[in-house]
Amino acid sequence: MKYLGNIKVTLLKERQEYRDLFSPLTESEYTDLRGSIQKGGIVNDLIVEKSSEGYVVLSGHHRKAIAEELGIEQVPCSLAETPEEIVEALFDNASRRQMTEAERKAKIQEKEEIQDHFFEERLIPEIYDLYKQGKIDKESIDEFLDTSPEVQKSILLCLSVERPVVPKEILQKHEQEIADIQGRFHESLAKERGKLQAAEAEKRKAEEALMKNSEELVEIRERAEKTLAKYEKNKEQITKEVKKEVEKELEDLKKERETREAAIKAKQDKIAELNGEIESFKNRIYGYESQVALWRHEIARVSELYNHSIAYYSNPALLEVQLQVISEYVESLVRFSECHKWDGEAARTVERYQKSIDDLLRKLVQRVKANQKEAVSLEESEKTIAAQKDGNLKAAPATS
Repeated sequence: MKYLGNIKVTLLKERQEYRDLFSPLTESEYTDLRGSIQKGGIVNDLIVEKSSEGYVVLSGHHRKAIAEELGIEQVPCSLAETPEEIVEALFDNASRRQMTEAERKAKIQEKEEIQDHFFEERLIPEIYDLYKQGKIDKESIDEFLDTSPEVQKSILLCLSVERPVVPKEILQKHEQEIADIQGRFHESLAKERGKLQAAEAEKRKAEEALMKNSEELVEIRERAEKTLAKYEKNKEQITKEVKKEVEKELEDLKKERETREAAIKAKQDKIAELNGEIESFKNRIYGYESQVALWRHEIARVSELYNHSIAYYSNPALLEVQLQVISEYVESLVRFSECHKWDGEAARTVERYQKSIDDLLRKLVQRVKANQKEAVSLEESEKTIAAQKDGNLKAAPATS
């Protein structure tokens, strides 16, 4: 807790949730406190926290109110800097009030809940879970509270915590399954796009035929109107045979017009049907593209988990520590050998173990070189899938 000295009352802010933690003083208690302050001043510091609002009162709301009533311009204050100090200050009144045992237990429970809430806000979920499981105590958790999430993650990675490792065989099987599914999606996608292009081409032909029929219908109407006008003009002079001929021509034109109108309507219906199919194809293509995007995300997630595991277990320090121990032990044997006299059997024993150790070290070097870690990423997976496309993917069963 840091002592701040006297702070102007006008600079102190209050929060309703802090005031509501404890019930107000009774009238007699408030009168006694007021009389004590009027007589001897404020003895106990108000405890505050620093926020964007300024200084916020944690403990001392009644003392602040009495200071305002009595015209006291400045009051002594101390600053709570850590979450633990803030929680202690909020429940400072628990030691000052007359409460029953049940009320005191309830306040202790409430204090622990608020403290856990402070920890949850300032810790990354992994460290907070370890705290809740009892694997990190409250004293140790303070070391994490003032650090950024990135620093907390770095510290967590340095802890000796067992991490799950994705076996290479499972990862390869998973990548092959993803490649097969993605290949089938690409194949289905290509088919649907081909159907879409065919439908659009058919639609264009239907529209061209509709336009041609419309033009022919206009021509027929014009011819009919001209024939009708000619008939109306000369019907008094034309013979019965001419009249029958003209009427027959008009009837033929009427039938031709009806035929053209029916053809136009059929084309319009066909265009509407094709538009529906085109929209259906577009929706299915969008669905395939969405599923491909989900699989890309899954590859990235599994690759990240695999790389994290490999990065941990391929750390040279895992070998270096053991080799350093062996080296130091052999070095101590060398120093020990200088202090004694040895017979011939001791020399032969050393030579036998020298050969054995040399063989084991050569095997260790060979296996470390042979088992180099592989970089697994979304880009590498896509390269693998592209390389397999002409082989395994062609053999994959197609699904609709």
